[in-house]
Amino acid sequence: MKLHLVFYFAILGIVGICGSLRAEEPLKNIPALNLLDAEIVKAYDRAARQNVLAAVNSEVFPGYWSVCADGKGFGYGCTYPSLDGHQMTDALLFLGQVEIVKANWDYVRKFQRPNGQLPLAILPPLAGKTIGTETAKSTLDPNGGLYVHWVPGDPLRALAGTTYIQNADVIYRYTQDRKWLLHQLPSVNLAADYLASLTTEDGAVGGAGYYVERPTRIEYDGVTQCHAIDAFRKVAQLNELAGNHKSTRRYHKLADLIATHFRDKFWAKDLFVEYIHPQRGPISSHGLTDVDWSAIATGAADTKQISVLWPRLKNEKRFYYGGMPTGIATLPETYEKWEFTTNDQMDLAAMGRVWYLECWARAKMGDGPGLVESIRKVCREGRKNGYYWRERYTDKGAHGVEKYCEYPANLIRIVQRFLLGVEFDLDGTILLAPTAPDDFWKAGCGQTLNWRGRTLSYRFYRDHMSGHYCGESPQRLCVRFPKPGHKTAARATINGSPAEATSTEDGKVFVLLPATPTERPCRFDIQVIK
Repeated sequence: MKLHLVFYFAILGIVGICGSLRAEEPLKNIPALNLLDAEIVKAYDRAARQNVLAAVNSEVFPGYWSVCADGKGFGYGCTYPSLDGHQMTDALLFLGQVEIVKANWDYVRKFQRPNGQLPLAILPPLAGKTIGTETAKSTLDPNGGLYVHWVPGDPLRALAGTTYIQNADVIYRYTQDRKWLLHQLPSVNLAADYLASLTTEDGAVGGAGYYVERPTRIEYDGVTQCHAIDAFRKVAQLNELAGNHKSTRRYHKLADLIATHFRDKFWAKDLFVEYIHPQRGPISSHGLTDVDWSAIATGAADTKQISVLWPRLKNEKRFYYGGMPTGIATLPETYEKWEFTTNDQMDLAAMGRVWYLECWARAKMGDGPGLVESIRKVCREGRKNGYYWRERYTDKGAHGVEKYCEYPANLIRIVQRFLLGVEFDLDGTILLAPTAPDDFWKAGCGQTLNWRGRTLSYRFYRDHMSGHYCGESPQRLCVRFPKPGHKTAARATINGSPAEATSTEDGKVFVLLPATPTERPCRFDIQVIK
């Protein structure tokens, strides 16, 4: 979608407007990483400072960010809430930018239609104009919102609502702002209802591609199914928190319906179907694809399917186009002409959105070596280019817009969510469950996190961890040591005195850290009892 927009913005003379209009940059509340690999630490810092935070520009409106670090690519003042909005939201929350994220949410919400539909993009300079190609066009709403894609099949149809739900989930988890959640939930449910309207009675979610336009993947894309399952589960949990039991049951039922359909109709003996075409049927001729990563990552695949699929996925290097993770298929040369509804093949490439799914799946499977190898490839590519990343990568090299924030935003998310295993639970518990190779465990890994007026500094080893905590309220901490899946006996101390440590059957250990002032943080230690 964005490729053609550069042409229109050039005509209007708005691509060249520079980012120097940016107001005072947001507070760089970047977690201080403590990792064995200095390359990852440096790339993470530059991804945060030089890319994600640099894209924030309150001169456009409070809460605005570009999808490019220079503030110019894909149009000055334009907003891409679908997928880009989630990648940036999640990264900015890890960087402590809560008010920016909430303000951006408020802006996007204004564009929601009464039926729950949200725009793929918000392009004020092109409001009311017709865009696209000679054979495929779409007209923007007078408010600047692009609600229908010009590519035949209307790809990305299911993307905006799913993104909106996933954003609501991460914002609440990070902030624990119940008042905010109750105020936003009707709008979130409306987006979920629109997503439900794209779902057939037997559980197939339409959309002609989830995050790819060329190839278009008409009509039931496998990645769409997986993300829809994830979104409906998340919105069900948010409704459960609010006491909306009827909505909770409805959305759980929808998630289960789609999951059952996916496991039945998309499974092709040893891999998942890429998409199901309305006339040509299931398409699985391009080798392993991003659908396989997403099926494991989102929990859409069952245990038997995973046992068949994972050995094939784990060491498959053909996903790395020109050495960059992660391409959409292992046999990209097998795509046929009829699969492209436009002449270009922009999305037949490695993209940050697919890389995130790969890393999510590796974390689910406990593959620390594979995860770190993948992260290092992205870090090295960034170093070669002054720690900026391009939009797309193929065996012929990088292409698409420069200084695109997708890889940097996902680098932040992947390091936090998967390598360091940080998760904010809905009940306010913070979970630390790293997925790391042996040398990382031996050297120890950790960081200093700041969120909701709390500070947690820690260092994690294979069989023990220690750290400091300060905050106005007690904090429930959950840690998971390597080799989970069995009950872990552990003991804990706080300020040198024994503290209660509760273990669960899946290897998690819970400790309650006391409220302590900033000037006198408490010290805690947790150790596995062998």
